[in-house]
Amino acid sequence: MVDTLAIARSRHPGAKHSLDALCSRYGIDRSHRVKHGALLDAQLLAQVYVELTGGRQIGFSLAVEAAGPITAATMVAAAARRYREPRPHRASDAELARHAAFVSQLTDPLWLEPAPVG
Repeated sequence: MVDTLAIARSRHPGAKHSLDALCSRYGIDRSHRVKHGALLDAQLLAQVYVELTGGRQIGFSLAVEAAGPITAATMVAAAARRYREPRPHRASDAELARHAAFVSQLTDPLWLEPAPVG
């Protein structure tokens, strides 16, 4: 359970903390709110909660803008890195044997179709 009123009071001390005031502060559209209703208020409060906890992410460029533009110097630095062989991701023969032994001990596994009756 999260108390959005406590979060709002800690982020904006001394300000109004009503749902209407928080919607106005964060620019949340409440024009379709004619009267108070539990469902509509819950939807508005969900949007307020997102804003109180850090806001929405606009776009998909998180690391690129923070790192700055790619220049010839950054490309040279990346090219100078030592090549590392890719790690093997295949199971070893011993692992495959242990897996086969484990699977053989299972009774009525879900992935096997039942034998036809009759």
